[in-house]
Amino acid sequence: MSALLAVGFAIAGNPAFAADPVRIGVTTILSGPNADRGQSEQYGVELALQRINASGGVLGRPVEAFYADNAADPATGIAAAKRLIEQQHVSALLGALATPVTRAVMPVANDAKVPFVIDISAGQEFVDAAGSGGYAYVFKTSPSDGDVATAMTQWLKARNVKRIVILTDDNDFNRANAAAMEKAATAVHIETLASETVAKGTTDLAPSLERLKALQPDRIVTLLSVSSGAFFRAYEQIGGGIPVAGRVDFTAAIANLSPRFVAAGGLDQAAGISVFTPSAPESGVREFAAAYREKYGLAPTQRSVFAFEAMELVVDAIRRANSDDPVAVQQALRSTRMPSMLGGTFAMDEHNHSHVMMQIVGMRDGKLAVLEQVGK
Repeated sequence: MSALLAVGFAIAGNPAFAADPVRIGVTTILSGPNADRGQSEQYGVELALQRINASGGVLGRPVEAFYADNAADPATGIAAAKRLIEQQHVSALLGALATPVTRAVMPVANDAKVPFVIDISAGQEFVDAAGSGGYAYVFKTSPSDGDVATAMTQWLKARNVKRIVILTDDNDFNRANAAAMEKAATAVHIETLASETVAKGTTDLAPSLERLKALQPDRIVTLLSVSSGAFFRAYEQIGGGIPVAGRVDFTAAIANLSPRFVAAGGLDQAAGISVFTPSAPESGVREFAAAYREKYGLAPTQRSVFAFEAMELVVDAIRRANSDDPVAVQQALRSTRMPSMLGGTFAMDEHNHSHVMMQIVGMRDGKLAVLEQVGK
């Protein structure tokens, strides 16, 4: 359980603060078609601040988040980051959710010598560029697509999987994950027999699955989003047979497979990798999920928990530095050893990247269950 979670989730009355707040900047998507994603990030931040300030804040001061909408647009994101740094004088910056915006904000924060904690954007490119990659003030706290692929393929290797096929949707996120999965498979001597992209607008995936099944792989590795429902309908149509792995959408599976297929064991060998599972058995996860539901009436997303822990991490660094000066905060972040509620510890490698645990999940007795923790 993380250090601040250890204080407990009971809501106490906020203490009276006389000093100016410690300022943390957050740039995320707060307008446009993906505003709900930014809202879930904001919800995680605000829940963290509620707990932090109820427990006394930091340095005897309250902690306050200052938000700047980046609208998922790089130019808007650059302006938002500069506004937070130059006008609000934030001690650290969280964000930026949208990959192109994150890419654009990195040099802005680094040049200003303000720590930029990438709490959600998954690209391995951000890990490679941070720390010894040249951006000393950039940190990556959530798993990258490389982390996810490595953990998944190592788990498959341990189960004597030798041959896979990959099926992915046609978007930047899923294509990046497919490339990472194939690279990670090669590293552990798993052969990728085929990697196929689902053309946008495709509703019948049975022909694709028949082709992939004919190659006789040990697993079908799926990296799907909009095509998840169509995949499972086609999977049942071809009779299943080859177990599914990857980033498996089990909600879509249950919604699109017949109860008879599921009851007959059609999903029994399916194994997906998850970066956050609200039903995970760890006490910290259960307490976080309960507090999130109480505050917002919703189940938390992975964005929410990543933002929550990123805010905790920054406040922990400020406490250890005994200063909210950005340079001091950057140094403290480099030496962090804060436990994560997901398992493991936030400890930065040479690329300012921490490696938290992930989960292998599957269906057991009709319910989604955590089968094993994986990662470093």
